[in-house]
Parts: sequence; structure tokens; C-alpha cells
Amino acid sequence: MCRILSYLGEPIIAEDLLYKPDNSFIKQSYHPIFMSHLLNLAGFGMVAWDIASHQAKLPYIYKTTQLPFYDENLGNLATKITPYCLLAHIRGVSYTDTQVVSDQNVHPFIFRGTNLALAHNGVLFEFSQMKFDLLEYIKEEYKACIRGTTDSEWIYAILLSQLSQTSGEPSVEDLSKAILETLKIIQMVRRKRNIVLNSPVNLFITNGKFIAATRFVFDYGWYPSDAHGLAHLTYHSLWYTFGERYGYYDKEYKMKGGGKSSIIIASEPLTHDSTTWIEVPEYSLLIAHLEDKNVKIFSHDINL
Repeated sequence: MCRILSYLGEPIIAEDLLYKPDNSFIKQSYHPIFMSHLLNLAGFGMVAWDIASHQAKLPYIYKTTQLPFYDENLGNLATKITPYCLLAHIRGVSYTDTQVVSDQNVHPFIFRGTNLALAHNGVLFEFSQMKFDLLEYIKEEYKACIRGTTDSEWIYAILLSQLSQTSGEPSVEDLSKAILETLKIIQMVRRKRNIVLNSPVNLFITNGKFIAATRFVFDYGWYPSDAHGLAHLTYHSLWYTFGERYGYYDKEYKMKGGGKSSIIIASEPLTHDSTTWIEVPEYSLLIAHLEDKNVKIFSHDINL
């Protein structure tokens, strides 16, 4: 089970999100609250938009298969950049020799020529049986961009293919439609192949102006016969907190109240005290959109 962190709002030192809270994102790679039996050892990736950087509309992109808690380069970078939007992913995979740990499989995915990034927490079981049926729903320009072996990158390519434009800024309505259409396509192909195994699809999508996140699973409760110990069969958690600014207040890290100019959406809270965090309901789509320095939050049920 992967861990994902996203942030949108007032510029913040990345270290305050990745390292400093008591349940920091980096700490979740080896000691998460909601997943105590599986380490995330298959890579770290991050895209971050910093208004002070050159070509500010394009994000920093950092990916590595190194363990993030031993990554000195990441630690140094986190003390320097102050992004207003960030999407970070720690990859977790099952412990088998069939898994491919490589740079090409590290999230978030962001194809050249686009400004839309995606990270995925979950797995499409029996993906090998359905992947080539999905080609029908991927535009030609994105087929050639797929370089890795993950189901997540194929989901990303399908999503891009449902948008009328990827280099610009889709509306909240267009983005919602594209996400739901992507899930419908996957569901249709699963039914075609008679795949009815529990498959979580928590997606995080951003272009520096919005964050969209799903808490969704296909065929919840239908487990394979060898299901014992598989982390991906649990319902994946999703939380958010919003306010004026995130930082160290009253001897703890939390979101400062008094406004709605910043939001964090993550697999789990960044602090052991979760009283200022809200759990996203199951089968939901949450979209946070930055407009005139305020974050507008939209929530929709996912009914396929």
C-alpha cells in the first residue's frame, strides 16, 4: 500500500510536510499509522510547483528508487524549496520477485508536454488480463509515453485521453467528468474480462492549480483465494485538513485556522493527533481548486 501526500495553498517549506510532523510523510515509509505491517520500499517521487522558480508553471520533478529516509539529496532539497502545490508518493509493493522496482515505475506520472500529474494508491488485480483492452481508450500520443510496468501509468494515460486539453487548466466539471469516465472504462473492461477482485483506486491528480483525489475501490470484499496478508485488500484511507496556513503552532504541527487558503490531502494525517483532520467518505471524489488565493473544495459521490 503506497502513501500519498498533496498540498495546495500558501507557499510552504517542503520540509514541514515531508519531515517535521510527528507522523511525517517520510516517516510513513517505515512506520505509518494505518498500515503497520508493510514497509514502502519501492521508491519516492515528488512534483512541486514553486512560484519563485524558473518557469514557475512547470513543477520540480524528483524521482528515485532510493529509500526516502536515507536520501540526503531529498533532505537537502526539502529545506530549500517552498512550493505552493506539491504531490509526493512513496511506492509500496508486495514482497515478491515479480515486482519491478525502477525509476520508470516511480510515481507521480507526468508525461512530457503535459502539466498534469497523477499518483495512485491501490492496485488493479488481474491487470495483465485487461491492459491491452484498455489501449482502445488511450490516445495515440500517450501510448508511446508509457515506459513502466504499473497499472497506475495506464490509468494516467486513460485519464489524459478523456480530457480535451492537458497543457491548460481544465475546469472542475471537465476534470470530474474525465475522472469518472476513466473509472467507468476500467469497470467496463473488468466486467468484460470477468474480473471481480477487490481493487482500490485512490487517485491524486494535480496541475498546480487544483488537487483531485478519489477514495474508491472496485468490487470491495471480493478477495482472491490467497488473500491472506495482502495489504491492498483493505479499504485505503484518505484524509484532509484545511485552513489559513500549515505550520508549527502551540508546540505541534497543524493547520492554522482563520481562513481557507491552504489544504492538505493525504493517505493519512501527518500527526498522530487527527482531531483537525477530516476523513474522506468511501466512494468519493474530492477536488480542491485554488482561486484568488482561496481554496474552494468540492466533493462528489462516485456512483458508477
